[in-house]
Amino acid sequence: MRRLAAVAIVTALIGAGVAAAPQIAGDRLLDHVKFLASDDLKGRANGTPELDRAAEYVKEQFRSAGLQPGWTDEWTQPFQLVAGLAIGAGNELRIESAGTALRLQLGTSYFPLAATATESPAAASATLDNVPLVFAGYGLSVPGQGGYDDYANVDVTGKAVLIFSHEPQERDPGSRLNGSRPMPQTTLQAKAAAARSRGARALLVVSDPTHRVDDADYRLFALDPEAENVGLPVLRLRRDEIKPLLDAWSLDSVAREIDRDLVPRSRPLPAASVRYSEHLSINRRTVRNVVGVLRGSDPRRAGEIIVIGAHYDHVGIGGRHSAAPERTGEIHNGADDNASGTAAIIEIARQAAQSRSRFPRTLVFVAFAGEEDGLLGSDFYVHNAALPIENTVAMLNLDMVGRARGAVDVSGLETAPSLEADLRAAMQTAPPIEVKREGPGAGRSDDSSFISRRVPAINFFTGFHADYHRPTDDWDKIDVEGTRRVATLALEFAARIAARETRPEFVAPRN
Repeated sequence: MRRLAAVAIVTALIGAGVAAAPQIAGDRLLDHVKFLASDDLKGRANGTPELDRAAEYVKEQFRSAGLQPGWTDEWTQPFQLVAGLAIGAGNELRIESAGTALRLQLGTSYFPLAATATESPAAASATLDNVPLVFAGYGLSVPGQGGYDDYANVDVTGKAVLIFSHEPQERDPGSRLNGSRPMPQTTLQAKAAAARSRGARALLVVSDPTHRVDDADYRLFALDPEAENVGLPVLRLRRDEIKPLLDAWSLDSVAREIDRDLVPRSRPLPAASVRYSEHLSINRRTVRNVVGVLRGSDPRRAGEIIVIGAHYDHVGIGGRHSAAPERTGEIHNGADDNASGTAAIIEIARQAAQSRSRFPRTLVFVAFAGEEDGLLGSDFYVHNAALPIENTVAMLNLDMVGRARGAVDVSGLETAPSLEADLRAAMQTAPPIEVKREGPGAGRSDDSSFISRRVPAINFFTGFHADYHRPTDDWDKIDVEGTRRVATLALEFAARIAARETRPEFVAPRN
């Protein structure tokens, strides 16, 4: 699951089981999680053979559960995504100033936070030849907060720009730059956009002097080469190696002056220039959504569809998606994220197929690839749906449902308020579990792709934890009984939506 801050509103609804619910088997759920989160699958990264193995497993489970393939005779929906970068020969960064020349090595003394990678490993993706170098403070343009703008009095057109990381006065609660809270203008995307919009050709980032330790992990790129695409190269430079030039230019003392009075001190650097050769190419890989269908039991309503989905990809050996980048290279098994949700939809499918008469509308089960890379699988599905997206009346998404401990967050009912009654009815027959409204909110996972197509979408989620996107998200930490209860609640909810006389009306969520 892609992490976002939790919404601070809580609604506690406690379901009392008043009728026997279908018996989703906890041991089956755990068996699926154990396989998907095993070291053999190496974290199920997009574009890897291990994700293909996971797809085959889900396909066979859908088949054995009693589903039919989503297409005439196909269970999978292939699409392409960018899975990291290939590193070609000849990558080099050289900075010169007044007779001093520093040659920096990729993966040792610099790495790209953003790159302009090509389709061909033989072609140079970026070249700078003796481009002038300009210092632009922290690379910030914040006109609405005290008029602070590092670019106000310096021309960076056609030049390389050197900036510090973070922001001035970031620990000062009285700072006019949003106090001690981080500003959105300090993100990589925002700093890159500020430089690019002013005509800069590259952005060089150095750890600012208020941080005693350079917190960038320079080995990470060699282990798992990935970078953003923000329209120009953005390079992180090892502070220790560029310090002779920082001292020659007195930039640490300049940063301290900016930190004291918030007056920008950007300027061209004397006789300074940059040579940069970048040979990085895009790795395009084919990944697959896995799709199974349970046709509705009522011919009159079988043309209307409920999608029940979960993403089955994870982050492999870490890299830029890891919450513990210092442990990149270790397998991030993703038992909760999201082997738990994948296991749940497999067993929901099995129970639904055994009681098909409860589902007048058609159920489409989808295990999405590409979620960790930007909801790519669900986005591809909604634009290439197995059955017409216009006929999809609702979507239920299960993302991280393995740490219930007695409660589950249910988000998205604001996209279809009429489904509140169906959820309450489902809670009366499912095993008791507390239902909260304090999680990431609607549209934070693959449900977002359906909301964008005006499909009511509900997300089930049991909370972030200390193992999120870390190598420690392992199968032995799964709350099996809690996962079973969440899966059963989703099954019962789907049954009530399937049996409704009218399709729920979509209401666009407020931003």
